[in-house]
Amino acid sequence: MATKTKEAPAAAAGPDLGSRDRELLLRIYRAMVLTRAVEDRMVAMYKGGDLLGSLYTGHWHEAISVGAASTLRADDYMAPIHRDLGAHLYRGMEPWQVMASFMGKATSPTGGRDGTLHYGRLDLGHYNLPSHIPANFPVATGMAFAAKYRGQDKVCLAFCGDGSTSRADFHEALSMSSVLDLPNVFIIENNQFAYSTPISMQSKSIQFSDKAKAYGIPGVTVDGTDVIAVHDAVAEGVARARAGHGPSIVEGVTMRMHGHAEHDPADYVPKEMFDEWSKKDPVELYEKRLVASGVIDEATAEDTRKQARQAAIDARKKALADPMPDASNIEEGVYAD
Repeated sequence: MATKTKEAPAAAAGPDLGSRDRELLLRIYRAMVLTRAVEDRMVAMYKGGDLLGSLYTGHWHEAISVGAASTLRADDYMAPIHRDLGAHLYRGMEPWQVMASFMGKATSPTGGRDGTLHYGRLDLGHYNLPSHIPANFPVATGMAFAAKYRGQDKVCLAFCGDGSTSRADFHEALSMSSVLDLPNVFIIENNQFAYSTPISMQSKSIQFSDKAKAYGIPGVTVDGTDVIAVHDAVAEGVARARAGHGPSIVEGVTMRMHGHAEHDPADYVPKEMFDEWSKKDPVELYEKRLVASGVIDEATAEDTRKQARQAAIDARKKALADPMPDASNIEEGVYAD
């Protein structure tokens, strides 16, 4: 059977950004560059044996994670997945905390009780990722329900991958959120493969955002390598949710440029797909657009990249030096019904 996948959209410069909020544009840029630098460093750490287990990265997802997170207020909620490091960093998590989580250190957000990707910061409104995606969707629905019930002006973003749209918890969450007009925005990160299963074997829908029709809510598909397109689409959904008009779906189309995790060689992916999508690096595309629009110059871009690389190096040093958990308190914070 021939594998059918969405082709990489043609790289486009996009409209001039000169009239946009410069500080927001720069914050988005710095977060995207930092995300790439941190994940590049963590790939090297994985290969060098610094990490306890596997590593899950979000290369080519930076525009989706950062673009979506940039639409939120500080007190809004977020339920990200393992490709969304950029969303965590944009909203205040420190790179060393993420590295410490993959190293099982006592200083990690989980206190060393997890050695992979289940990091979150409830004080920042980040719900910890559950392994089975989109198990975060029902929780995000619950967070949105709580905000509405309490009369709080809050929105909850939840992220999932394309394969997750086939699971029951996706449909249950969307059904309840739409019926109750909850302040949710559901982000589908279409990166062409659910582990090794191509999208043609997952769904008959041409666009995953078409699934919104079943729930009577808006759905839109955007270029997931264009951070401004993502930001604008999600911002519209956030404004709609905040105004009390219920949830919406935003699908960002991108490519998973590594395997499902770093132990996966992704030899099931046609080489021509990697070749084509390599031309659509979201970090490079955004940087070039900022330069072309006069928001930054080449020197500023280079300095930003250098600072991000140094931040990643410093984060590794700190995480490596941090202590492992004390086994005497292993039962603290553990609950059972």
